[in-house]
Amino acid sequence: MESLKAFNHFHDWYMDTIHVSKERKTLTLGLFLQDRRASVSFVGMNRCVLDNLGLQNIVYGIEVLEPGTPRYEKAQRILAKAERWTDEKPSRVAQIFSTCGAELVIEFDSLDVASASTEAGADS
Repeated sequence: MESLKAFNHFHDWYMDTIHVSKERKTLTLGLFLQDRRASVSFVGMNRCVLDNLGLQNIVYGIEVLEPGTPRYEKAQRILAKAERWTDEKPSRVAQIFSTCGAELVIEFDSLDVASASTEAGADS
């Protein structure tokens, strides 16, 4: 996905927030790297598994996995531990690999990446 490539798949960014929408259809990660801030929203989420959340969560990479690959099959085995929130079956699976801390596997329909500055004077 081009939006992830534009951020180098968030390699070495810090993940500091995880937000699930009220209707439980979107999971949003808040990330920062020095004076840059971004959010990655997984829209149409149905299942996810979060492991190893810690005080310091450094992302190694965020990848959308291709069906039929060993990583996709492994992600499906991880997702089998989670219950579906609806009967819908989202079309994509992503995995957040960590250098340190949280790892996430998520089933979703679409991805939204947004960036914002954290420079002095900007709202956070």
